[in-house]
Amino acid sequence: MRPEYELTREAFAKLVVSVLSLAIFLWTVLTYAIAGQILGVILLALVLWSLYPRHHFISSVLIIVLLSFFEASLSLGEFINSLFSTYGRSGLWIIITGFILAEAMKTSGLARRIALWIVSELGGDPSRIVASVAIANLAVAPLSPSTTAKAFLILPICTGLIEALGVEKGKSQYGAAVMLMSMAANNICSTGFLTATVPNPISAEYIRSISGLDLGWLTWLRMALPPAILLLAVSWLVCRWMFKPEIKETAEALEHLRSMRKQLGPLSREEKLVAMVYLASLLLWITEGFSRFNAGIITLLFSLIFFLPKIRVLKVGKFAGNVPWGSIMLFAASMFLTRAVSHWKAFDPVALALFGFLSLSRISPLLYVSLMVLVSMFLHVGFTSTTVYATVMMPLSISLAQLQGLQPSVVAIPIAFLTPIALMLPVNTIPNIVFYSSGYFNQKQMLLYGLVVSLLSAVLILTIGMSYWRLLGLI
Repeated sequence: MRPEYELTREAFAKLVVSVLSLAIFLWTVLTYAIAGQILGVILLALVLWSLYPRHHFISSVLIIVLLSFFEASLSLGEFINSLFSTYGRSGLWIIITGFILAEAMKTSGLARRIALWIVSELGGDPSRIVASVAIANLAVAPLSPSTTAKAFLILPICTGLIEALGVEKGKSQYGAAVMLMSMAANNICSTGFLTATVPNPISAEYIRSISGLDLGWLTWLRMALPPAILLLAVSWLVCRWMFKPEIKETAEALEHLRSMRKQLGPLSREEKLVAMVYLASLLLWITEGFSRFNAGIITLLFSLIFFLPKIRVLKVGKFAGNVPWGSIMLFAASMFLTRAVSHWKAFDPVALALFGFLSLSRISPLLYVSLMVLVSMFLHVGFTSTTVYATVMMPLSISLAQLQGLQPSVVAIPIAFLTPIALMLPVNTIPNIVFYSSGYFNQKQMLLYGLVVSLLSAVLILTIGMSYWRLLGLI
């Protein structure tokens, strides 16, 4: 009876929060002007997206309809223009392209081949295996905006690497290290590429709208990849220190890796085609800023080759069933919220109230930026989606920076970089849940490792990251 009672209590708590949020939403939209109405929609979106993650599609459609009703979203002409605009300004086409490419990489076996090639080349030493899963995550990071899809791709490889050494699930430092490293790498590597996770283009749009800085694919790469690689190396050192493998290198482990790779055989026709389409798409994304071509539309057309009858890498019916339409609609709704918040400055009153209540005007700019980055890093524990986190935290941090008299990008860029890194709790992201559900580490191990890596992430960004971005002229 106890589990039923716990479930009922959780459902009751969700109902109470939902009803209260709905009441506040109705009160806000009926008594305030358009900026207040947008805040009411944001509150409703935050509750729906956090408490009901399985219904992202319906809730996102509702948010878009509400924004249209309050005339806070785009006009019809602006809406059509946004759909056909470049990635950093809307991104719906390239998000869909990313999902098609990811499914093609998975179905053809190319993504698994890439990951296995990396881990097998690094040999059977346990410490190198832990490093190899980090490198494998880095290799597949730009393939898709779905961190969940990439987690499911890497998970069976991690399981095979652990089982090859015959350790006991839940009682092995080595097993915990492999899974925790892959979980951390999934988060960290996602920040290195504009196309690696949905929050990145949302953050890029906020930064563009407030500062005019256009963070296209190549600019984002220059901004984020070097710090991401540095942080990936630090997270591996921390993992190796906290979870020192209790076993040594074995010939069996190396043979198992080679056997897994050998079973794949030579490159198939489908793998070669997927590789060519992906490389062509990547080239278009990188060079979009130097041409007038819309990389999103062109690469989408390229990816449709996979559905042609004589090629048939993907089947329309099966693909449609696997597409996370909820995530696509969540991205679209978030972009509409981004534009509405930026246009009507909806978070300015909230920022002004916080600024006065916390007496932020009394602290120095350096201390202010440090506090903002540290607080934002640890506020991840209050969100169940990095997309929702970006939608809420980016405009708030920008408004607070402006009140402090700072250039908004000084705060916005470090927070944008840290947005995908949510490591402390399983519920912070779906990939976290995927790796946690493997059973090779417990919540205490995750919390300790996540706290250390999160703190180091913030410190590294405040020191090395900020200096690097100043050198690039971004802040």
